[in-house]
Amino acid sequence: MFEAQLVIDFLKPMPGAHVLDLATHHGDTAIALAQVGCRVTAIDSSEKAIEKCKEVLQEKNISNVKALIMDAENLNFGETKFDGATCRMATHHFDDVPRALKQVASVLKDNAPLIIADSISPDNRALGEFLMKIGRLRDSTFKTLYTVDDWRKLLQDNGLKLVDYALTKDTRDATRWLAHSPLSDEQKGRIHEAFVKSDQGTKDYLQTKIVDGKIIEFTDDKILIRAVPSL
Repeated sequence: MFEAQLVIDFLKPMPGAHVLDLATHHGDTAIALAQVGCRVTAIDSSEKAIEKCKEVLQEKNISNVKALIMDAENLNFGETKFDGATCRMATHHFDDVPRALKQVASVLKDNAPLIIADSISPDNRALGEFLMKIGRLRDSTFKTLYTVDDWRKLLQDNGLKLVDYALTKDTRDATRWLAHSPLSDEQKGRIHEAFVKSDQGTKDYLQTKIVDGKIIEFTDDKILIRAVPSL
């Protein structure tokens, strides 16, 4: 998974920059931005997540992050414009990615970057469908994954221009990955079964390691995107 520092390295924020962190969850990226001198507005649609984020901010004595309950698809900042925006490992949960992109484009200053870090779908649609199936089995809020070309078009159609991107592979410890989700043994069993029953091409692409009928390790694709408003 992308660490917050990788997102910051791609953003390259100036000290004092006002950055919007979308779907902040418990604020990991927002805190990392604050620690390099940014002023951060961190939002999440989950009240529980924002409560936890505020607790962490207080524990770490961080004062330059403002945590708000707000949906990425319905931003409400009046005339405020941001020097940059980040969204780490969250767009696959969004109900309406095009709307969220339009919203972000509208609150960024000219040439201010949006950095998106997330899993992507391979160009092979069958592989992409398999990964989305696995994602939804693990988390009911998982919506969809996009290919690189999908992202290019999504950005272009919604007020943003792709400036740069970087691809990488992420090898996951599947035991830990499953342990971090509130799944029953039966639900976990469905995920193990899906990997076991997948075709050989899928197993090879994902470099799956299966032991005694259980997925132990697999590798998927990640992307870092840098885009700026095209309006």
